[in-house]
Amino acid sequence: MKKGIIAFACMLFVALLLYANAYSDAMSSQRASEQRAVQQAEKEGIVQVDDVYTYRGSDVYVIVVGKSEEGEQRIAWVTEKGKVVATRRVSEGITKQQALSFVQPYRPKTVVSVKLGMEKGVPLWEITYVDERDRYSFYYVRFEDGAFLKRYHFARGKDV
Repeated sequence: MKKGIIAFACMLFVALLLYANAYSDAMSSQRASEQRAVQQAEKEGIVQVDDVYTYRGSDVYVIVVGKSEEGEQRIAWVTEKGKVVATRRVSEGITKQQALSFVQPYRPKTVVSVKLGMEKGVPLWEITYVDERDRYSFYYVRFEDGAFLKRYHFARGKDV
């Protein structure tokens, strides 16, 4: 009995080490991707970085938000490999609050996130929320003018 407990504890320890190693590798890869994106955004005139995050859609983009030397708010959409595919002034598109307002008619229970992304070369806002039927819902609007792009839902919890 004692040997079985020791063997189980050892296997659990090894599994935890493997998990920690995999997690560390994934995070270092993401950090490297974000650092590359920041370097490329700086070449595009963003001198003060305010926010960096990763958008995972049909392709992976790192979004860099910051200010130019003139103090103007700018956004750079950068591929995971470090190629800048679009830059915009924040004033060229709708705000985060305006994007969020598009889902209000659906009475979200909880807003999970509102973030910039890109699909098929189109800069967009992705609004993720939990809807009235307790589903994860995704609503996409074009960054420039808030035009509807797509919406879909995933059942969560016990419904899956």
